[in-house]
Amino acid sequence: MKDYYTILECSPSSTRDEIKRNFRRLAQQYHPDKNTGDAYATARFHDIREAYETLTQPAKKNAWLQERWLQQVMNTAIGETEPLTPYLILDKVLKTEKYIATSDSFRMDYLGMATVLEELISTENRNCLLTFNELEVNRTIVRQLISTAKPFPLHFLGKFIHYLEQFTAGDLESYQCVQQFKKQLRLKHNWEIIKIPLILLFTLIICLIIYSVGKQSH
Repeated sequence: MKDYYTILECSPSSTRDEIKRNFRRLAQQYHPDKNTGDAYATARFHDIREAYETLTQPAKKNAWLQERWLQQVMNTAIGETEPLTPYLILDKVLKTEKYIATSDSFRMDYLGMATVLEELISTENRNCLLTFNELEVNRTIVRQLISTAKPFPLHFLGKFIHYLEQFTAGDLESYQCVQQFKKQLRLKHNWEIIKIPLILLFTLIICLIIYSVGKQSH
């Protein structure tokens, strides 16, 4: 959750005039017209404007404060002060991969974690990655997301795969990786469907062979 107070370099006790002054100063510093070609400055400017609009509009501010309070009650960290960049997204992907890799697959909340994966490749994140256009970073993120999602059953990953396909449509190498992953998931899914019937059939055949051999020996 973004910390709008920190982004505007103010505090919950700051007056509307103080918030406005800070916004003007920071907006002038990071305005895209003064930082041509600097995607980081553009991302920072976006967060500054978003923070100002939220803290100066009563309805938006109340909704944000309520969510902020809920996050505090749930003991969830509140401190997103960095603008959205490919490296911030990659860091979140790597942390998610580490968490899933060390989790008990039998107790994992696949539905909840699938939602986390979807958020990592959300529209906002995809737009950010495409804006910065860091090809190798984008490819690394795709590979790590695929690696993270490998333990998941296919039926939890519909939206996630769709988002990946949308994002990689312009990069053949990454798109082929997604298609290969999708194929592997389908094979795994089909195997899970037929596995138990095959085991039962195999067991039945063994039993019949043992029965037949035992009958012939008598």
